[in-house]
Amino acid sequence: MSNYNIASKGLEEQNKVNVDLAASGVAYKERLNQPVIAEQVAREQPEHLREYFIERVRYYREQSIHLPRASDPRYLEMASQNEKK
Repeated sequence: MSNYNIASKGLEEQNKVNVDLAASGVAYKERLNQPVIAEQVAREQPEHLREYFIERVRYYREQSIHLPRASDPRYLEMASQNEKK
């Protein structure tokens, strides 16, 4: 189980995981038409990992092509259910 614990990894590996998470968040927000500025998020990443961040954003953008958009009926239905609560 400790193989899956990010805290047991080295600091550099933890930083890469955090950068990857930020990149996936950018692609997610773009897919759902939420406000996000990828360049601003890139500037917040450690300088030596910015190129890695850009690569990961590119990867997640390509993957998001196969996922539903914000106007998908599934998301609209969930939004209407959340409004009722």
